[in-house]
Amino acid sequence: MNNLLDYNLEELTNIVLSFNEQKFRAKQLYNAILNGKDVLSATNLPQAFLSKLTEKGFNMQSLKIHKIFKSHDKSVKFLYKLNDDNLIEGVLMQHSYGNTLCVSTQVGCKMNCAFCASGLNFVRNLTAGEILGQVVQVNSYLKGLVTDRKITNIVLMGSGEPLDNFDNVVKFLKLVTSDDGFNFSVRNITLSTCGIPSKIEKLADLGLSINLAISLHAPNNEIRKQIMPVAKSFSVESVIEAAKHYNTITNRMIYIEYALIDGVNSSLQNARELADLLCDLNCKVNLIGLNEVKERGLKKVTDSQTQQFLRELLKCGISATIRKSLGDDVNGACGQLRNKELSQQKAKSTTLQTAKKIENKAKFNKEIKNDRKNLKNKNNSKTNSNYKKAENKKSLKNNKTKNNYRGK
Repeated sequence: MNNLLDYNLEELTNIVLSFNEQKFRAKQLYNAILNGKDVLSATNLPQAFLSKLTEKGFNMQSLKIHKIFKSHDKSVKFLYKLNDDNLIEGVLMQHSYGNTLCVSTQVGCKMNCAFCASGLNFVRNLTAGEILGQVVQVNSYLKGLVTDRKITNIVLMGSGEPLDNFDNVVKFLKLVTSDDGFNFSVRNITLSTCGIPSKIEKLADLGLSINLAISLHAPNNEIRKQIMPVAKSFSVESVIEAAKHYNTITNRMIYIEYALIDGVNSSLQNARELADLLCDLNCKVNLIGLNEVKERGLKKVTDSQTQQFLRELLKCGISATIRKSLGDDVNGACGQLRNKELSQQKAKSTTLQTAKKIENKAKFNKEIKNDRKNLKNKNNSKTNSNYKKAENKKSLKNNKTKNNYRGK
């Protein structure tokens, strides 16, 4: 299907005109899809026009909310189903100052970081409309409209590496900040990347000026290579240089994300190394409690260790804070919920296949039993038939003997 959410208003206008519809229908259609409407609920549009769109393979929505999980901390985890039945996820974090939506940019992730569940399987990139569709569906879930949206902030921190899906992410950013659409301010959007220097610089030069977060997670190349395969291609120094370029062009403070992993990157010496690395960068470090992924085997540090690491950074003159973790009880970390759903589907499929095999085996055994029974009955019938023939033959012979005797 061709997702209408992939198009801006000008592109939609061309589509509408190609159907010989009046130009004002484009704005009506644009508002309808941004309000989460489909062909059954877009009542202000002619049904004949909607039917034509469907016939031509156009889809008004790029995904739907498949499952909802509510956390005790008021965060809400969403599992979305795309039109091709792939699954992605996102988190709504509700605060006193507004609602922040974490969106995914890929189905899975190719970066395969050692602490993340998203990298356990990668399928494909999301289109701009599929990223936007997450905003549309959650805004509708919150009873919001395109003219009265209930989402105040967007973070591209869900499954996937945004800069690995550069063109679609850039188009999404243009769509979501458009005056014709949700009209988000770039100041309310944050993109998180594991660090692809050329793409960071390219993003800066586009002039979008969104907030940039670097998932660094290590103070040196040796440690980073252990936990982030991308470090084999790009050194920490090159990532920091690209971040400096971004800061210079956009005048945006850079956020450094640092997940503390027990025995890997959490010593006081690591804190001092990190401070040396960041001393010339206008940045703030967000220390993150590791969301443990059982398939990965890495362990988080204690609260005391986190506090010690924080104090060491502050002592070295680095602005830092501890980021509150949300949604732990609903598999809040990237990829956890999707992988859990996929595992359950696989287990269910395996169970059904096993049950089918048992059923087929029982059916086969029953058929064999029936075949044997039929064969036995057939043999018995043949034996009886032969017996009767022998008896008849014997009787005939006896009768002939009697007749011969009488004749004598």
